[in-house]
Order: sequence, then structure tokens, then C-alpha cells
Amino acid sequence: MPELTHHQRSILKAMLEQLEEELKDLLSITEAGTKPVKLKDNQGRLSRMDELHNQSILIANRTVTSNRLKAVLQAKQRLELDSYGFCASCEEPIAFKRLEAYPEASMCIKCQSENE
Repeated sequence: MPELTHHQRSILKAMLEQLEEELKDLLSITEAGTKPVKLKDNQGRLSRMDELHNQSILIANRTVTSNRLKAVLQAKQRLELDSYGFCASCEEPIAFKRLEAYPEASMCIKCQSENE
């Protein structure tokens, strides 16, 4: 598998920067929903249960978003260190198509499949 070209690296760098901004915006927008649910704001037990359930889903989604943001920041760091685009496990180049789909990917498909 060939290494990334300068043009491909530029495309992926732009994608990582855009993804970082989108993830930060999403975390910022959803922050208010993680605050404790107040008893007086709810009329009845079921609406409070619904609100608590919705909040737990939001918190789980924020965790996934936060983890993806960390992976994006790590990918940007690898880009600066010229180790971006190489599998963290086997050190072979990661396919451009994979990085287009998941620009924060740190492993090739083969190693990722074996890791899961």
C-alpha cells in the first residue's frame, strides 16, 4: 500500500481540522443537557424518569464524542510528527480511503479487525 501523497495529507489535515471544530461545537451545545435534573422542573414521576433517561443517553453520546475528539487531536499530533497515515500496530501505511472515512484512524483495517 502506498504512503500518502502531499495532496492527500493536505485533504486529510483539513478534514481533521473541520472534524475537531464540529466535535467541539457538539460538546459545547450539549453541555447544558448534562446538568442535574431539578425536581421542581418536572410535573410527575414519568416525565422525570423520561428526562433522566434522555440525560443518560446524552451523557453516553457526549462520552463517545469526547473520545472521538481525543482521537482527532492525537491524529493531528501524528500529522505534525510525520507518523500520520501509518498503522500504530504493524507500521504499514493506512489506506487513503480508510482515512477519508475515519481521518482519526490509527490502525489499518486488518489490525483494527484483529484488535476488536
